Amino acid sequence: MLKDMKLSEFLDELASPSPAPGGGSASALLCSLGASLLCMVCQLTFGKKGYEQSEPELRKVFEEADGLRKAAEGLIDKDAVAFNGVMAAYKMPKEDAERATKIQNALKNANSVPLEVARIGIRILELSKIVAFKGNVNSISDAGVAALAAEAGVRGALLNVRVNLKSIKNDRLKGTMLIDVKRMDEKGRGLLEEVNGIVHFKLTN
Repeated sequence: MLKDMKLSEFLDELASPSPAPGGGSASALLCSLGASLLCMVCQLTFGKKGYEQSEPELRKVFEEADGLRKAAEGLIDKDAVAFNGVMAAYKMPKEDAERATKIQNALKNANSVPLEVARIGIRILELSKIVAFKGNVNSISDAGVAALAAEAGVRGALLNVRVNLKSIKNDRLKGTMLIDVKRMDEKGRGLLEEVNGIVHFKLTN
């Protein structure tokens, strides 16, 4: 499994001519990295003087971020598997009567993974805002990097959705998904701007 590889092995695989793993798996990894950083900042805040009132909330954030980290990690492999399903459908003989249907089903399935990555990334961004505001100020840059990684993961995942939508024939489904993509993209960008504002304020005061 991709997620069980050494980092160097995964990066070698990512750099290879094989189209999977690709941007989708990388986006899931970015979200997992963001959540991991939040876990770190929370743990660097626990027990520290001056953060006693923040600790109960940050312990809840830690538990949720740890769950999101693992969920995003699992999607690294799921994205590659879904993409391979699309490729397998396209490789079916063109005279096969089921080819077109299987391609459409594979594309829809392939979109479900990056949409989940984007949802996870947005939640990580929401938690980043809390951690940046209430976490250990000595780790404020790490909270900022967590948000940057998560937002990049969201944006990357949504790019993958857009690519797949170009080949989906169901206009109604396509329209609904495009609305979701636009909404999540705007929300992700807005949350990153908020976290950046908190980080820069704390860095300069």
